[in-house]
Amino acid sequence: MKMLVKRRSLNTLDTKDRKTLTYEVVRRFAEATGAVECFWRISDRSFSGYIAEVWFNELQTAGEFALVCSDRTGVNCKLRVTSEGPATFYVTVPCL
Repeated sequence: MKMLVKRRSLNTLDTKDRKTLTYEVVRRFAEATGAVECFWRISDRSFSGYIAEVWFNELQTAGEFALVCSDRTGVNCKLRVTSEGPATFYVTVPCL
C-alpha cells in the first residue's frame, strides 16, 4: 500500500496551524532515523526563531524525515543538498 502525503505550503497555512517542536524532540527523532548530525541555531527566517539542522547521507531518509517533520509542524521543512558539511543532505526544522 502506498501512502499519500499531503504537501503544505507556507502560503496556504494559517499561523494558528503551525506547531513548534522542541529541539530535543527533533534531535531524538533524528538519532532514531540515522542522522549523521543535528545542530540547533538561531534563524531569522523561521517562525519560531530557531531551527534544527539535521544532516543525512541518504536522500530518501532525509526526504522522509522532512515529510514527517513538515506534517508535525505544519510548515514545509526544507531539504537541501550541499557539498560542504558533515553529510550531503540536510533538513531544517523550526523548533524551540
